[in-house]
Amino acid sequence: MVKRGVEVEIFGQRYVLKSDFSEERMREVAHYVDGKMREVAEGTKTVDTLHIAVLTALNIAHEYLQEKGEKEEIVQRIEEKAERLEEFIALKMG
Repeated sequence: MVKRGVEVEIFGQRYVLKSDFSEERMREVAHYVDGKMREVAEGTKTVDTLHIAVLTALNIAHEYLQEKGEKEEIVQRIEEKAERLEEFIALKMG
């Protein structure tokens, strides 16, 4: 795929993102990160951008891991139900 560059602004800084994702998707990701950084900045007393970026990365990683865990739990429940359904069908067919 062709990597394209898209200029975005995150927390007052301009960046050129290069990716094979669509321009819309790259802007969506940048907007999300910008919003998260602004949330962190409002909730802390620091003005150090690096500190805010690290706290934001930690918050996003926490969200990701929580969502990943929930997804894995749902997949596990689906697999268990599918297994029980297969057993039920085997009993009815057998």
